[in-house]
Amino acid sequence: MRVVIGGIPGVGKTTVLGYLIAQGLQVENFGDVMLREAVKRGYVNNRDQMRKMPLDKQLEIQRVAGEYFSLKESVVIDTHLSVKTRSGYLPGLPFNILNIIKPGMIVSLEADPHEIFLRRENDRTRERDTDSEEDIRDHMLMNRMYGAAYSAISGCSLLIVKNETGKAEEAAKKIMESIKAK
Repeated sequence: MRVVIGGIPGVGKTTVLGYLIAQGLQVENFGDVMLREAVKRGYVNNRDQMRKMPLDKQLEIQRVAGEYFSLKESVVIDTHLSVKTRSGYLPGLPFNILNIIKPGMIVSLEADPHEIFLRRENDRTRERDTDSEEDIRDHMLMNRMYGAAYSAISGCSLLIVKNETGKAEEAAKKIMESIKAK
């Protein structure tokens, strides 16, 4: 089964996914596949520049990544359910990509907006946007809305998981239990 797990920057998705990897799940990052292709085509030099690519280029690269994941039988796809761009929110998995991937489950990982704000402020390893807590709350709401739409389009379940500070392992356990229940 292909499981899509998304969360906004700073939600702690990488940490939670680390626990899933430790439990033997194969996890691959949608953005890594997109980045490889975008660099290969000369569109960007690093991951953070991808949000600033023209919309047509973003959609092209998404399609290529979707085709890559469609060939995987069992994988957890680490991605963003929505991407905040200069021209507004972009679906992380538009309809054509969902049809290519055919996920069996969608997971939206969330955290307290204030905690995300602090995590972003303290992360000097990435070029992060300086969003307010309200902006962060709005982005998580967009993720929920996109996640619900993806679930309806794909005919799969949507699981919303809270990742509280210091409780990433608990969040991973909830996800693992839901995957096993399928």
